[in-house]
Amino acid sequence: MNSPIEQNLIPLTVEEFFAIYGEENERYELIDGIPYMMAAPGTVHQELSMFLSIEISAYLKGKKCKLFVAPYDVFLKESPTEERGKPKKNKRVKGTVVQPDLMVICDKEKIKHNGCHGAPDFIIEIASLSTREMDKGYKMRKYASTGVKEYWLVDPAEEKISVYKFKQKGKKAEVTDFTFKDKVKSHVLEGLEIDFSQAGFDFDEFHEFGIEAYKNKRRYKKL
Repeated sequence: MNSPIEQNLIPLTVEEFFAIYGEENERYELIDGIPYMMAAPGTVHQELSMFLSIEISAYLKGKKCKLFVAPYDVFLKESPTEERGKPKKNKRVKGTVVQPDLMVICDKEKIKHNGCHGAPDFIIEIASLSTREMDKGYKMRKYASTGVKEYWLVDPAEEKISVYKFKQKGKKAEVTDFTFKDKVKSHVLEGLEIDFSQAGFDFDEFHEFGIEAYKNKRRYKKL
């Protein structure tokens, strides 16, 4: 497929993104105006997503916060950016619309009919070898700069859970790493503790039979 520069000389706004890709059957994300096509997740991803969904749903019972899972659009607010050579009055907003694997939203005003408008309080991404750079790079920085309070990156290939605590919007995160033998506590959702040893994940089997398929599972492709 064409690179973003070849296909889109100017980064897309949210409105342009949905006008072009809104009717497609494929899954897409928009990060800083650049569209990415997402492949369907694999078995490992789905097993972990189900485990985490059950644990978080049980914790949230009777609480005001709500859990959502992908595919669910999150519209992250950006500051206007000026195109080179354009008058100041013609400012564009480079769009960012992501679909985190799991997210918890505590402000009901952000929940609209077409997704979450604004930053969720808590986000979990389940990484693969092909998405790790995106999850640790572009997406982590985007979550930090737009007001997400806490971000977990669950990486089965590395057998690691990285917990990013964003103290202030746009500031450097405090990061703590855990293993799949640990109990991991949330900083934002008081009382939430997930025992990853109960995930029932067979790492020996994964590394013996699943790692090559996992490596080759590309979930992101620039358009």
